[in-house]
Amino acid sequence: MAPKHILLGVGFALIWASAFPTAKVAVQFCPPLFFLFLRFSLSGLFCIILGVCIGQSFKFDLKTAVGITAFGLIQNGLYLGLIFLALTKIDANLSVIILSIFPLTVAFFSWLFFKTKMSVLGLSGLVIGLVGVLLIMLQRVEKESEILGFTLCLLGLLATTFSTLIITKIEIHKSNIIFVVGLQMLAGSLFLIPVSYFFEVWSISFNTKFLFTFLYIAAFPGIIGPVIWFYLQKEIGAVKYSSFHFLVPFFGVGISYFLLGETLTFNDMVGVLIIILGLYLVNRDKERV
Repeated sequence: MAPKHILLGVGFALIWASAFPTAKVAVQFCPPLFFLFLRFSLSGLFCIILGVCIGQSFKFDLKTAVGITAFGLIQNGLYLGLIFLALTKIDANLSVIILSIFPLTVAFFSWLFFKTKMSVLGLSGLVIGLVGVLLIMLQRVEKESEILGFTLCLLGLLATTFSTLIITKIEIHKSNIIFVVGLQMLAGSLFLIPVSYFFEVWSISFNTKFLFTFLYIAAFPGIIGPVIWFYLQKEIGAVKYSSFHFLVPFFGVGISYFLLGETLTFNDMVGVLIIILGLYLVNRDKERV
């Protein structure tokens, strides 16, 4: 793997992990779904304008256009909508840990629906990763709000899993990657605006912390992160790319500690290590296929 791919992969893991603690800050000042609508509208329009300015191609066939739209609706509307709602109920570090098993769920449903090969090693990794999540959940779920938060996270995990399976079947080129990022964000914003209108009270507590958080989320997890994600998927393949997810729990826990003062119990740390072991086994299984 080239040094630039390693740097991009580590950078993506850091950006991905930082999205949850910063989102926890954002929902203190703005309704979660309305915040996402504003974020995706701004980031999506910026990407479209940027794509035009740098001369990217806006040509998509029908299959690609439908796939990008479906991905945007599920990934940005459903998945992130659920996660932002969950962050009003549970700590950011727990959402990072739960969602770090994303490569495991992708591997499982790829095996289930697309008959992707998986050995005993891969199946063992799936089971081990699930045990790690259950260990964390069972000793954390003490209040009704926490149960709801965990449930929303798990539903969000399923949503991002299926959106990923969709996008892997779509042919994306470097010549239109900026437009792809912009279009899938706008699709998500169109999904969120009616839901937010009917179920939330639109109000924002404007202050420096909110403004900084909004701009960071819009720029880094909103634009830079997805561009790196699409780029690495095409450059180094899904197997090597997924290995960078090993770093997400560590980065997420560290950022949550320094930014929000959140801490983990001993069982939480054991659960994180078990999940990382599961990720490692599944990734090794992919490399052997």
